[in-house]
Amino acid sequence: MKVPCQSIDLSARRLAARRLAASRLDHPPGRSLRMLFCGLSLAVALTGHSAQAWQDAPAASPPAALDLSDPKALEQRGDLYMVRKFYPEAVGIYNKLVAVDPKNALYQNKLGIAYHQLQNFDAAKRAYRAAIRLNPRYPEATNNLAAVEYAQKNYRSAILTYLKALEFSPGDAVVYSNLGTAYFAYKKYEYAMDCYRYALMRDPTIFERSGRAGSIVHQRGAEDMATFNFYLAKTYAGLSDVENTLLYINKAWEAGFKDLRKNLADKAFVFLATEPRFLELIARMDTAEQQNLNPAATTP
Repeated sequence: MKVPCQSIDLSARRLAARRLAASRLDHPPGRSLRMLFCGLSLAVALTGHSAQAWQDAPAASPPAALDLSDPKALEQRGDLYMVRKFYPEAVGIYNKLVAVDPKNALYQNKLGIAYHQLQNFDAAKRAYRAAIRLNPRYPEATNNLAAVEYAQKNYRSAILTYLKALEFSPGDAVVYSNLGTAYFAYKKYEYAMDCYRYALMRDPTIFERSGRAGSIVHQRGAEDMATFNFYLAKTYAGLSDVENTLLYINKAWEAGFKDLRKNLADKAFVFLATEPRFLELIARMDTAEQQNLNPAATTP
């Protein structure tokens, strides 16, 4: 039965740089960063300093000792470890934070995200579930739990959990985007397209950025990328977005989407009928197809 969407990634030099960077964690972060993990990403902030810059910089005075009883200091240190992708160190700090305040759902969620980045999915799942027990209507932790299920290829479970996250945060573009990707992996392409369309309506930049802080957002892998690109083109077509429709048609063609020329006869693409760039692309496809059918004709 169809359920509507709306209801539903050491040398000695590296080690030296790492230690020096860790000694400078009192500097606040600057630019934004997409933190990739196994096809997923997390919205965080950059420090604006590269590892080489840290390595070449003059030695700094050691920071004040970290007060292990101060939740705010622990949280800040853990967050900065996450910014610099020092995930094992972040896990250690967040575990201390949870020990100081075991009933804080936010800390459990952050601990889960750190484990998640290490691809320790079982530990991440335990932390997310702990966060949800403390706050049963916690949309970010629920979204992240679904992201673990997705990473473990439990697509049906991920879909159901994303739907639960939408109950707590209706209209959330990140969750709709993730739900669409779960449907896509489950080969429910029309459902996926519906979810992507709704996510784009809520946030037109959803496929160009990471999720908000505290939420994992899926990055699409290379597997079956041709199909993904075609359906994303069709999604943009439904929104009459000429530029992105053409972009993803071209991506689908380059990735080798089967029967693309035939599928472009779909009524969703009618609005491109007089678009010169679309007609040029069609002509290129037809020429390439003829060359594939009769390679001898193009042989000098």
